[in-house]
Amino acid sequence: KINDICSKRNESNMFTTMFVGKIDLDTLEMEYCNAGHNPIIIIAPDGSARYIHAKANLAIGLFPDFPYQKESLKIEKGSRILVYTDGVSEAENAAKELYGEDRLLEFAGSEPAQTDSRQFAADLLANVRSFTLGNPQNDDITMMSIKL
Repeated sequence: KINDICSKRNESNMFTTMFVGKIDLDTLEMEYCNAGHNPIIIIAPDGSARYIHAKANLAIGLFPDFPYQKESLKIEKGSRILVYTDGVSEAENAAKELYGEDRLLEFAGSEPAQTDSRQFAADLLANVRSFTLGNPQNDDITMMSIKL
């Protein structure tokens, strides 16, 4: 429905990426749909971090009636979910090198498991800023960390 609303009268072909997830806190099963957004990261209690690559759904606002497909995933108790915008992975240093998905995954797996979500996000932002060394930000940097 969101896609259909955004697709109407969209002569400028603007779009929005979106990740939508719903977690059953009793079963720790997450139903989700990724609409052209970056892959989310799941960090297991043992610190192993991995990307969850979702089905290829289009970004929101491009084509009405696109058949978005949901998926589901069982999450281990004590895991962390990280959702972020491309401003994190595409942050650049002065040499035009990107922070990148590999560096992001490495950071996610190195943070202590007992770190709360607010501190995790603050530490990630500090790590990105340290990498860019004051190079101007060229996109929004948004992240959400959820510890289950």
